[in-house]
Amino acid sequence: MSGIPYDEAEGLFRLGLVSLLFLLVLVLSRRRRLGIDRDFAFALVKGGSQLAVVAVLLTLIFVSDLWPLWTLLLLPFMMFIGGWTSARRTPDMPNPMMITTPSIALGSGSVLVFLFITGAIPPAPQFIIPLAGMAIGNAMIICSLTLDRLVREARLNRTRIETSLALGASSTQSIEPYETLSIRSALIPTLDSLRTLGIIFIPGAMTGLVLAGTSPIVAAQYQIIVYFMIVGGGIISSMTVASLARRRLFTHACQIEAWV
Repeated sequence: MSGIPYDEAEGLFRLGLVSLLFLLVLVLSRRRRLGIDRDFAFALVKGGSQLAVVAVLLTLIFVSDLWPLWTLLLLPFMMFIGGWTSARRTPDMPNPMMITTPSIALGSGSVLVFLFITGAIPPAPQFIIPLAGMAIGNAMIICSLTLDRLVREARLNRTRIETSLALGASSTQSIEPYETLSIRSALIPTLDSLRTLGIIFIPGAMTGLVLAGTSPIVAAQYQIIVYFMIVGGGIISSMTVASLARRRLFTHACQIEAWV
């Protein structure tokens, strides 16, 4: 037997049983007056609703003969949402989506194309869409971290940057140390996860494949492929967003912008 050993109806019943744990958490939260019961309930309902919608959408795509078309429409939409979410981290920057969206698209898109060409991603929506979600989601997080840190470093070191510019340094030279720091800081969570891979936790892709009945050895191999995708796409996105943001931090006269 492979996969979860019960059907949809039984799964719904078991979900109802496990929801008792949620009720216990709410009771404990209210008794301790933590003030998180409403937020927790709202987050759970919202997240559950989103998962239900996604489940129905994916089911329709998986059984459709036009799945390549639907996939090509879905992936840019996911990148757009990722760019919009990441852009909200820097509301003071003019048109931040023009920086975040291309960075996420380039980082996630390039690694997905490479994996598809090499055959690491089978030509089926069951593989393409989930892996694309991993790549886009990770690129979005790293993009947000890089951009937020770079803007913060530019503000904290504005005097040093202006001094470098006054001494004849170019805008690229004056901001380069803070770009490097921002990129390194944004990649710390991903690199830490890679270092503890299989020791601290069994990551999602491997867990899903093992639950589906795949050999643990094959599942481990594919998980490493997934992490190559995540790390590669993250580095490309981080470098791209730092490069594009640099142009927004300075005027055409190589002076730091007033909004910084």
